[in-house]
Amino acid sequence: MTMARPAQTKKTIVTRTTKAGKRTRRVVTFTSTSTTGSTPTTATAVTKVAAAIGAGKYKFIPEFGGQGTSYWAELQKLYAASKSSSTTRAFIDSAAQALLEESSTDEAKASVAFEAVIDVHSWLQSLEVGDTPADLALDRVYFSMPL
Repeated sequence: MTMARPAQTKKTIVTRTTKAGKRTRRVVTFTSTSTTGSTPTTATAVTKVAAAIGAGKYKFIPEFGGQGTSYWAELQKLYAASKSSSTTRAFIDSAAQALLEESSTDEAKASVAFEAVIDVHSWLQSLEVGDTPADLALDRVYFSMPL
């Protein structure tokens, strides 16, 4: 005797963060598999967005960010506490200069992922500890990966 197994479902969800920092989520596919007797049945529903992406109408970049924000305040505190002649300050300044140079290249600016020049040194000099650069979402992958 074959027992019926409960239906299994799988969703594909696309998460997007706007420049204003608002996150949106959209289900683009929904797959349901159920088994009655010995024959499994699978049905997949595809949203219009998923169909348009599949047809090449839209291009998109998967984004796996988030780490940059949690470490920003910690970096600010470390920078503020270090003396201008310390090895720590020199290391941070060196890394900040490298990020500024890389993000200022024509290649970086031509990228569809480009959002702004990464000027960590300027941000560390001008912002209070706990503040983030205006109009920038540091949790976006463009900023969080290098930070």
